[in-house]
Amino acid sequence: MIAGALGGLHYWLIRRDMQNDPAAGNSAIRSFFLNMTEAIGIVLAVPVAGFLVFSILASSQSSDVVVAAAFALSTLLLVMLLELERRRTLVSQGAALGFQRLHFYGVQVLLLIFLTFAWLSESKTLLDALFFAGRNTLAACTANGDTTYCPRYSAHFLFITLLWFVVFWVGYGWIVRKDSAPLLRLLVHCLSFAYGIGFLLAGVYQVFRLILQPIFSTAPALQDVLGPGATYDFFSPLTLGLLVVGVYFVWLRMAARQGLIARSVLALTECTIGAILAAGVFWWGCGNALYNLFQLWVPVPQKPDVQDWISTLAFILAGVCYVPLDLYLRRRYALDAATAAGPRRGFVLALSGSGILALAIGGAVALYAWITSLFGSPVANWQQVTHGGLAAFIVGLILVVVYLGTAVRERLLRGLFKRSRPVAPALATAAPGIAGVQSAGDATVATDDGVSHPAGEDAEATGAMAIQPARIEAILDELLAGKLTRDEAATRIRSLAGSSLP
Repeated sequence: MIAGALGGLHYWLIRRDMQNDPAAGNSAIRSFFLNMTEAIGIVLAVPVAGFLVFSILASSQSSDVVVAAAFALSTLLLVMLLELERRRTLVSQGAALGFQRLHFYGVQVLLLIFLTFAWLSESKTLLDALFFAGRNTLAACTANGDTTYCPRYSAHFLFITLLWFVVFWVGYGWIVRKDSAPLLRLLVHCLSFAYGIGFLLAGVYQVFRLILQPIFSTAPALQDVLGPGATYDFFSPLTLGLLVVGVYFVWLRMAARQGLIARSVLALTECTIGAILAAGVFWWGCGNALYNLFQLWVPVPQKPDVQDWISTLAFILAGVCYVPLDLYLRRRYALDAATAAGPRRGFVLALSGSGILALAIGGAVALYAWITSLFGSPVANWQQVTHGGLAAFIVGLILVVVYLGTAVRERLLRGLFKRSRPVAPALATAAPGIAGVQSAGDATVATDDGVSHPAGEDAEATGAMAIQPARIEAILDELLAGKLTRDEAATRIRSLAGSSLP
């Protein structure tokens, strides 16, 4: 009662202040407290209700969730009141708009993290409860002989738990669907899209492990796929990746329809994100293969077993899709350099930069472990450390040779490091009343359009005027592709304007 009375008094004072000062509704201090308090309320209420109410009810109907439910409901009520108050005045600029965007995009990212934990822990249990009556979960729980607590999960509450997190996450994405901040919106959406691609690749990796396991070893039991702590759980990361990629695919298409990014550039950007992550998985598998070969050579402390080779091969197969994506980006860059230059440059520089880091760090680690062993003060398991560093060094060297060579061959570095050339002096200004008259001392002939042309060169001038637009378009294409600097393009265009023939 005391807190409610004091809160009501302060709210009345704020409303009176807003009536006396119309600018107070768009102030940064009002936006900060409204948005930050609402953000904290959502961040507290959603996981408490999801993990401490619905998830507990899904595993045990007799659990006491009254305290958690009361806290979640009262906090959500506070969030609703703050949202209604926030909507009374719409902010449009300045720090107030910045705090509002921090609230929406920051909470959206946190809700995605909460959804990830819920999905990875509950989705396979839901699948087991729906199609196998929870037998696999029960078998995994009783495998170690401890039957003290082996719950039977409720499919309804498991579904409600996952739906709870999905609704709030999608809802915050829907709120910002019309936001006009291209940099922040595209950055958050593209990073979240990459987050989903990462889980999609993790699911594919587990699928290949599951396929290769019966080929090289014994087939895993079904409880190792759907039980709690399943070793070969591919369903959870694969479905989570598909959900996240699908939702942000829609959000990015909405941004393209609003003109924040060209649709063709967006498609190539998404392709680049997938190619970079798939390349990381592929080359990680190649590094593991080299490490296993070195361990076969010097088996300290032991040789790699069948599971190590299965995991290595699964990494390579999961990431090999980056090769056709690389070829696709290369072909698009060759056909339309103006559109594909940015995504192609990002892909090549990401892989070459990763190669430089792997080469430097791996080489330093291998060299340090080897030298310390020579001086009689080796690090623990220095042979393994040396093998790991040497494998990273070789992979990095391959990446540097391949993709730095590609960057040089396709001239992707030219626009990054090339200095601007001195700008040529502008042409002399034409005399007043006469447009386009050259000052070279040649005789000119006035035409009906009011422009003077050199005498006896009307045919050449007409041909030059027809060819020069094509030359100018070619210069603009090279400028957009990063092959020319702005000053170089301006100099070439001025040289075309000052000559009669191309």
